Amino acid sequence: MFSQTSTAAPDSKVVIHLNTPEKLTMLLNNIKNLRLKPGEQADIVIVVNGRAVSRFTSLAASRSRLDEILELNTNVSIFSYALKNRSLLQVNLLENTTYLEDGGVTELVKLQQAGYRYIKP
Repeated sequence: MFSQTSTAAPDSKVVIHLNTPEKLTMLLNNIKNLRLKPGEQADIVIVVNGRAVSRFTSLAASRSRLDEILELNTNVSIFSYALKNRSLLQVNLLENTTYLEDGGVTELVKLQQAGYRYIKP
């Protein structure tokens, strides 16, 4: 999950927490802004839980922003509890997302302990 496509160490490590689907556009804008700085590489992990998990499934109505997020070299993690609470299955997740058994808060703490900066759109 902490992988980067380049072998060089990232200049910054960021975890973006999304739990409401209404903030999806803001999430995309945050990612684009982090990718705009020339010569800087950011390792971006998106933690999705709560109501927002429904947007990262094959059942989502609109995929254009989701596909754009996934194409921007981000790691998207979806949490099992949030899926189960919405009667969604792991097989419904979009490709290139990571299914995690642990809760969202647990993963956020682990990432912050590993040096990731926390952003909540």
